[in-house]
Amino acid sequence: QDVENLIMATSRHSNLFQIFWMGLFIASSLYSFWWDVYMDWGLGRREDGFLGPRLMFPRRSYYFMVISADLVLRFMWVLTLIPPQSGAQFELPAYLSAISMTVELFRRTIWSFFRLEHEHRQNTEGFRRVNVVPLHFNTGHKHKYNERHWVGWKVLVEIVIVTSIVIAISAFSVIAAQRATHEVQLAHEAMSKADYL
Repeated sequence: QDVENLIMATSRHSNLFQIFWMGLFIASSLYSFWWDVYMDWGLGRREDGFLGPRLMFPRRSYYFMVISADLVLRFMWVLTLIPPQSGAQFELPAYLSAISMTVELFRRTIWSFFRLEHEHRQNTEGFRRVNVVPLHFNTGHKHKYNERHWVGWKVLVEIVIVTSIVIAISAFSVIAAQRATHEVQLAHEAMSKADYL
């Protein structure tokens, strides 16, 4: 009776961990995909047929293929973040890790082409980040880019907060996975002892 209760409790903890991890997995992948397409590439605008206002590549189908590939490859990359032997049902097999790394390099290369296109479109529309391009020599003129503004510390604080949250969630996930694995091992040992007796 006690063994069965232990197995049921272990199964519930394991299922809760699986659901929690799957939720984080899906949310992270979808958010990263949205950020790639909407923010980094300037695509996904409903008023422009889910693309950008001006396109540089000759066919619209290229954009839709790359958007679809980015969605699939984002999910594949997040699979590599699952700790090995965590007990996750959707863990990436070890023999696929080299393939997933190669595919991630491909995704990042494609990402850079479309990011560069978006940046070029923004610059040609007049939305430059700075009005003056700094020269590598001194002209004797006073320019605004020589003035220092200490607004970067706000970004640094934000990065530290987000990094701390990600580390805390990761640590919680690893600890929960280790506990669930340990409980499963105890349950199996208890069952084998009960079968032996």
